[in-house]
Amino acid sequence: MGGIAGLAERLGVEPIVLVGAGFGFGVMLLLASFFLIARDREKARVLARLRAESEARPQVMLTPETAADGFLDKVFVPAEAKERGKLRRDLEIAGLRGQNAALAYNLVRFGIGLGLPAVIAFLYFNPGLVPLPDAVADRLYSLRTNQITLGCSALIVAGFYGPALWLSARVSERRSRIELAFPNALDLLQVGVEAGMAFDAALARVADELDGVAPEICSEFRIVQQEILAGRPREAAYRDMADRLGIEEAYGFANVVMQSMRFGTSISSALLTYSAEMRQRRELRAQEKANRLPVLMSAVMATLMMPALLIVTIGPVVLRYMAGF
Repeated sequence: MGGIAGLAERLGVEPIVLVGAGFGFGVMLLLASFFLIARDREKARVLARLRAESEARPQVMLTPETAADGFLDKVFVPAEAKERGKLRRDLEIAGLRGQNAALAYNLVRFGIGLGLPAVIAFLYFNPGLVPLPDAVADRLYSLRTNQITLGCSALIVAGFYGPALWLSARVSERRSRIELAFPNALDLLQVGVEAGMAFDAALARVADELDGVAPEICSEFRIVQQEILAGRPREAAYRDMADRLGIEEAYGFANVVMQSMRFGTSISSALLTYSAEMRQRRELRAQEKANRLPVLMSAVMATLMMPALLIVTIGPVVLRYMAGF
């Protein structure tokens, strides 16, 4: 109460007015919460039933073109369907899924890039308005204005570029793990089909066997099964799985599976051939990187050795001219 009275005195209002405003704001938040709960009650029941029916998570994959319907979605999520789809696709490839993944990502960016600098600047230019711990207050108010400006600018840059760099690094890392484990998954799938298992049963068995080694692939295989069991067309389910995996080999795998099922050819031989092609393609990429190494090394060696060579060859001449003049 002492803090409320001090804050009301600094703002020039009566304490009862400040308490009443806080109470009214709390009631407004409570009513808004009730409204959101009532609006999403049916959706929550459906999602709870889906979670209870299966162990795969998430069971329902949202398409990237889903329109933003909430207030926060309209404010923080890109309005254009192309940008919104690209962001949600990148988040899915990175393993960040869910209806609010794009919203949470943008909230983190805006919170670090705009919210945190605004709070720091407000506290700095209004000392004593909000009670702070003594250590934090001494540290904050001891800074100069140019230091606060530089710090807020750094937070803005970190907020808008840091999460994007982190997302890009996570996407690249997940793609690398998937590229390394995908041929092994196809080999196990081919072995299961050759042993007499149906393709869907072999897919489930591979997902169980590789759960500890390649959890990304296992999760995608389980999601495909759940979508097919839910009645989604098989071709669309496999196409979306390839989009979520984010590698070229996944698109080829989806095409091989669908063509084999459509034309009645042996899916076992098709998977065996395709896995061999994947390994050969990976070996060619490794050879390409190895062939680029001499060029890259020559540039580094020239950069490091050229000053030493110039000193050794031209240095004595320069010293002689200096002694002569």
